[in-house]
Amino acid sequence: MRNPKDEEMPLRERGANDEITLEFCNQRSRIRRNKAEDSTTFMFNYLRDSEEGEVLNWKELRKLKSGKKWGVIRHPYILNYINQKLIDCALFYSLHILAFLVFFLLLAWHVFSRNLFKDFLISIFTGVFFMFLVLKGTIKARVTKSVSTWFIIAFCFNMFTYAATLAYVWLPTVFAFDDFHMEVKKIVTWFLPIIAIISAWANLLYIMRKSPFGIYIFMMTRILRSFAHIATIWIPTLIAFSFAFLLIMRDTGVKPWPLIDQQSANMTMVQTMLVILQAITKTSTMMIGEVDANDILDTNQWIPSILVLVFEIITVILLMNLMVSLAVGDVTYLKNTAQDKILKIKVNFVIEALQLSHQFENSFFKLHMNLTPNVLVIMDDGSYISTFDEFPRQEPVAVSDEAFKISFMETGMRLRIKTTKGRVKTATVSKCDIECIESTESGIPVIDSTPDSRVYEDEDTYWTSFSKWLIGLDWAGYLDI
Repeated sequence: MRNPKDEEMPLRERGANDEITLEFCNQRSRIRRNKAEDSTTFMFNYLRDSEEGEVLNWKELRKLKSGKKWGVIRHPYILNYINQKLIDCALFYSLHILAFLVFFLLLAWHVFSRNLFKDFLISIFTGVFFMFLVLKGTIKARVTKSVSTWFIIAFCFNMFTYAATLAYVWLPTVFAFDDFHMEVKKIVTWFLPIIAIISAWANLLYIMRKSPFGIYIFMMTRILRSFAHIATIWIPTLIAFSFAFLLIMRDTGVKPWPLIDQQSANMTMVQTMLVILQAITKTSTMMIGEVDANDILDTNQWIPSILVLVFEIITVILLMNLMVSLAVGDVTYLKNTAQDKILKIKVNFVIEALQLSHQFENSFFKLHMNLTPNVLVIMDDGSYISTFDEFPRQEPVAVSDEAFKISFMETGMRLRIKTTKGRVKTATVSKCDIECIESTESGIPVIDSTPDSRVYEDEDTYWTSFSKWLIGLDWAGYLDI
């Protein structure tokens, strides 16, 4: 332990333009370890000296996020503030998930059984979603003075899907007034519900990223991104074998390969494209293992049999195993980085919620006015207790050493030491790879337990426990417990 007398640590007040740093967070934090109870207690001071509210707000969080100072954001002082705001937003987040889940199920129900009541109900849901989307965009443009490209893309996508949903609900009623262009109307009314139901599914998954199931959604998107990279191999292979099988099987009468030579004179361009699409679809199902070789082998010809053998080797064995190995690697990588990705999403969510609370302050929704519990007790099993208590004014007995987490990964690489300030040191190491990452509690002043120290007990209600599970932070993942 370092002696606190060696370092001056006054509890100073920040200026209006000062940035929050690790030193500032350490000055307003204390740590007390209780080995008998296998717990660690953090105590924070969030109040200003002038009693003008708390030091942290959405502006400070946005500065840290814009400056990409994730080392500071991962400090327990900041994480505890973010976690409490997330728990305060649990009711709104639960209603958000429930609303989109009901909307998704309602659309699926409407496809099979439609009536006027469901039409109006879907229209009401769409109108409410549209209102909140416009409200979110207005606040972001008004408060932040700028919007990102991804937000504009997401905004346009949602506007398009809401318009498609309303068109799916009400266009059949409009089309019923006349019988002109029935084929076009049939295609439109058949295509619109597909857009509506898929967009509702995508929005539901997007919202659930902040839930405990968010890691699986990240896995799916990560694998999809890897597939987009390998598509440069997969798509040409698919097209090549599709046309090869189409040329070989076109005279056999086996579906989906028709007798093109006999029907080519009477086929339109659309029908020809449909034949090609069916051939590509059939070949894609064969690439995932459904080879169905009997129809091809029944031709009793050399070339089709050899083509099936080459197809199985290249696609079913080589290409599919390549895709599986990439997916396994992506899942392993995501397990190591999932906490950082989820933290970024939750920080952005807290910033938007605080902005909304600040712009529309009222007696029911005053998130930015709620005081943050300044005591955090974390057990070794990852559970935690949040409560209020007076910040200790006694001098700390020591300052935590610069602790590093060490993990052995591969052999024959190098030693990499990365501090929270961004400085990286490397050294050659024989037959091992050690990654040293400075722990988040490094540098926090330590206080001793005394007989008069308060014992904090878990007084959470069922709703608080549910809120922690639904949207709260996983402290075991962020503090390496």
